[in-house]
Amino acid sequence: MNCFRMLFQHRHVVWRLTVLDFKVRYAGSRFGLLWMLSSPLLVLGAYLLLFGKILGVRPDAVSPGLDYALLMACGLLPWLGFSEGIMRGTGSVLAQRNLMKSTVFPMELIPVTAVCAGLVIQMCGIVVLLLVLGFRGVVGLTLLLLPLLVILQALFTIGVVWFLSCVNIVYRDTSQVIGLLMVLLMFLSPIAYTQEMVPGELELVVKLNPLSYLIEGYREALMFNRLPSVAGLVTFASLAFVTLVTGYRHFMRLRRELPDFV
Repeated sequence: MNCFRMLFQHRHVVWRLTVLDFKVRYAGSRFGLLWMLSSPLLVLGAYLLLFGKILGVRPDAVSPGLDYALLMACGLLPWLGFSEGIMRGTGSVLAQRNLMKSTVFPMELIPVTAVCAGLVIQMCGIVVLLLVLGFRGVVGLTLLLLPLLVILQALFTIGVVWFLSCVNIVYRDTSQVIGLLMVLLMFLSPIAYTQEMVPGELELVVKLNPLSYLIEGYREALMFNRLPSVAGLVTFASLAFVTLVTGYRHFMRLRRELPDFV
């Protein structure tokens, strides 16, 4: 596939652009890494307060307290990586519109860089999570599935932002609409709860959410030391492949027309 070949050929360029993105974002900051970790910690704290203390959510799979916080972190970190990639990736091409008329620079790398930046923040949080899980002695061989889950997440997110970044050029309200939809999607994703806790009448809604399979995959592999559902993993992998190819074709088809809308 052309998209896979393109991503492999420009992997070094994507890495350099991602590093440059962080250098610009935290220019002059003395606590760059701490700022990257502070956002997941603050969101995790808010989730624990809302769902753990106020609403009293008690999953059967874990005990209240630290175990529930770890269960929530296993779902929250991939969500934050996905959300960061979507939000920044949607407006990334418009933000770099001065490069649109360039026939040399591959514009399709701009959304990819935004996705990779979100994954870097996610992985920083996962490293901390793994240290805590390792201290509690719950890390097992299923940790080897982590690279597969991250790759599938990256492919799916890249495909989505390739599509959304084009739409955002034509319809400038897209970023605001996506922001609202991401808030809704966050509560429809099994971050503070497990799929087993979902009422029967809402089970279909959660199953139609692709992130449900991804989050459960992370949770099973990292915290419970179990193999994720094969059906769920295959479903998400298939969706990631189709989304990536479709998003790339959409982006490349509209690439020459986008400067007319700027």
